[in-house]
Formats: sequence, structure tokens, C-alpha cells
Amino acid sequence: MKGERFFIVLFILFTLVACERPEMEVTWHESAAMPVPRACAASFVINDQAYFFAGRDSKGQHLNDLWRYTPATDTWDNLGTTPLDPRVNPTACVHNGKAYIGLGFHGKYSQDSTYLRDWWEYTPATDSWKRLADYPNHYTDDATAFTGEGELYVGYGFCWNYRRDMFRYDITNDRWDSIDVNVAFHGYPTRSFGGTGCSCQGRHFMGTGYYRHSLNWWAELVDGSKWEKRAQVPGPTRTLAASAATKNYIYLAGGMHYGGGSSGEVLQDIRRYDPQSDRWQYVAVLPKRLCNHTAFVIGQRVYIGLGENEEWQINNTLYWFEE
Repeated sequence: MKGERFFIVLFILFTLVACERPEMEVTWHESAAMPVPRACAASFVINDQAYFFAGRDSKGQHLNDLWRYTPATDTWDNLGTTPLDPRVNPTACVHNGKAYIGLGFHGKYSQDSTYLRDWWEYTPATDSWKRLADYPNHYTDDATAFTGEGELYVGYGFCWNYRRDMFRYDITNDRWDSIDVNVAFHGYPTRSFGGTGCSCQGRHFMGTGYYRHSLNWWAELVDGSKWEKRAQVPGPTRTLAASAATKNYIYLAGGMHYGGGSSGEVLQDIRRYDPQSDRWQYVAVLPKRLCNHTAFVIGQRVYIGLGENEEWQINNTLYWFEE
């Protein structure tokens, strides 16, 4: 009976979502196919070019290569293997024309050493790598990261279990500092992973993810030291979503709704968050259901793609629309 009630509630939930009307008219375009498509990769943008590191290919192999996509010519360039070990769910963010990359998972779930702690600086101008101070713990699978003023924020990863650790990386001094953001005090999940976040208008936001079931919390990191609750992400709760910020908005796309049991529902909606009004809009429907995908912004274009669908088939395309 309990299981029947769960599926009835789930059916009603998705019926309501299906009846929602997007508030924008979006014209979708497709990029050229990525030569080595992947899910669970890290992406970042420098000088109007997008870079993609690691992830998992269609055969389930973990990768450690780096690719560059140039929208102006709709072309892909293979930048070769990196000095980093192969991995899935790495983390990447950008500051002053350099990328900071690392973390993720590779190996057996029963070993701490497979939750990778290495942290690197990559300079595209010289195609050079520099190893930095290791991340402070092994909770590094599918962590969330965003860029502040002269520092980076990383946290909420997985290693055997879920945590709410958040660390500030001081770029100048190559140092990690723990931040006690008192997330439980505000009624947020005391621990989770698989969320998403980014910076917009000089402010830092994150949320969603998974702890026993998928989540829809959304919060702002204020003064680099505490969370303040913001409007929850509407629609189904979700994990493994992707987000990207334009000048004025954050776009949150897809992911998986998971309420327990043996399977989940891969989502297809795109929600837009306005930091000024603390309001979400349902703006568009993705061309495909996607999770473990990527999102980024170049100019006025919002790109969403790669990843995998509800049948765990790898997607080889980036989709984009003009804001």
C-alpha cells in the first residue's frame, strides 16, 4: 500500500509538471557532435571558448582528456590527455583566465583513495598545468563549486556518505580554509551531494542535490560564511542537474528526480532564477531529457548538453539558445 501511494503521488506530480507552460519562446540550435561524447564531465569557459575535462564515455570508461569547443566556428579541438588521472564528476571553475580543476572519482567505491583530492591550475594561453594544494578531505565525488573574489568555493561532495563541508580556496596563497556555514540551522539538509551552483551578479548560489531522495533547496552564500535561504527550485526535486549564469539570471536545467526505490525520472525542464526578485520561472523544455550533463554561457548564448538520457545513453551534442 505504501508503495502504491508513492507511485500515485509521483504520477500526480509529473502530471502537474507536464501541464506547466514555459514562460519563454526558445529557439533551439545544435552544435556539431563532440567526437568523444561523455557524461559526468567538468566544463569551463575562457575567452569565449568552452573546455571539457574527463567524464565517462559510452563504454563506461573514465577519461582524462581535454577538449575545446569554439562556437564561432562550431568546431572541436582535442587538446590531448592531461597530467590528471582519469575520473568522473570532477570540479572546475575559472578565475582571471585560468581554470582550477580536480577532485572527482575513479576506482572502487570501497576505497578512500578513489575519491580524488588533487587540485590543478590550467592556463589555456600556454597550455600548461600546475599542481596545487590537495583538497582537505575525500568527499570529492560530484562536489559543487563557484568563483568568488580572489577565492573559490567548493563543497558538498560524496565519499561513502554525504557531507555538508564547504571550503574556501585562497588562490594567492594556495590554501584551503574550512567554512562553517551552519546549513542545518536554517533547515537545509545537513548533508547532500550532486547539487549545482554558480555565481551571478557577484553573488553565489547553490542547491538541489541528493540526500536519501532528490532535493529542491536553494540558498545564497553571504559574506563567504553563511547560507541564507532563497526561493526553492519549483517543479520536481532534482539531483545531477546543471546550471549556468548570464549577466542577470541563473539557468538550471534537467537532472533526475529521485524519491527512493530503484529508479528515477530524468527531467527535461529549464528553470530561470532572478537573484534580484528571488523568483523562478519555467522558461523552456530541453530537446532531450538529460542528467549528468553540462551547462555554460558564452555571450548571449546559453549552452546545455552532453550528459545522458533516461536510458543512460550518452549524448554527443550541445544545445543552445539566445537569451
